Amino acid sequence: MKLSFDATRFGCGLDGAVELAAHHAIASVEYSFAPFVVKTGKGAKSQDDKEAAYFASVAENARKLGVEFSILNLDYALDPLDKRAVKQFSPMLQKLAVVARNLSCPRLGFSLLPAADEDFLAAFLTQYAELKALEELSTLELVMRLAAPPSMRGQSLRKWRPLEPGEWRELLAGCEGLSFSYSPADCLWQGIDYLQNIGHFAQAISHVVAHDMEINRTILGDSGMYGPLWWRYRVAGKGQVDFRQVIELLKLYDFQGSLSMQFEDEFLSDDPLQLSESLEEGVKYFAPLMKG
Repeated sequence: MKLSFDATRFGCGLDGAVELAAHHAIASVEYSFAPFVVKTGKGAKSQDDKEAAYFASVAENARKLGVEFSILNLDYALDPLDKRAVKQFSPMLQKLAVVARNLSCPRLGFSLLPAADEDFLAAFLTQYAELKALEELSTLELVMRLAAPPSMRGQSLRKWRPLEPGEWRELLAGCEGLSFSYSPADCLWQGIDYLQNIGHFAQAISHVVAHDMEINRTILGDSGMYGPLWWRYRVAGKGQVDFRQVIELLKLYDFQGSLSMQFEDEFLSDDPLQLSESLEEGVKYFAPLMKG
């Protein structure tokens, strides 16, 4: 198990993320990309010369500094029954796959948005098979992100719902090679026993996101789970997730992936100094837990 961190919020780009990781003696980096437009059609390139040179320089510096990219994420929640969304999704994932190969990153993460129509799972199984058949994606591990999709964070459950563990199992059964980016914090607010769940899905977990979680019991008790947002992410150690037990269980199941510190916390500003201090605090918090 390696300690990682999500460098996206630091606003320093991939090259700055590598330098930041090396400065804090962190072995690997997670990075997310907002949805983007992909040029298609005759003459379109998956990557121009300037992009290729940039990613080559990032990869070389990462190699020199002993930093690896654990996962690249596409911050896009796919609705498998939305034809327009599906049409946009595949080219973005293919382009990101080229970046992943440039950086020797083995995994691509994305989110799935469940639909009311139960056919959404069958539709996704077909789409997944088509994605894995693409040359750009054939050698990479596709990872389902089980945390709340970025576009849905801050939204009441009246407007969306998370994937359920029963659906996780159906996805694993129908999608060869699929793995999970697991979030104990998201299990907590959904009422799922995140420690028991680790045992059930240990073989499918390739990445763990270290969000912490704070639940406002007053709002929940007053308005119910479909009322105003009653939960929020916090940095590790500021919420209710027992990371000591999480890490001990991951060790028990010989978890070989990355535990990635997250920094989505409304009490944490975008000030570079405060972010850097929070990263240092995260390293101090997790390093003793991960020993042994």
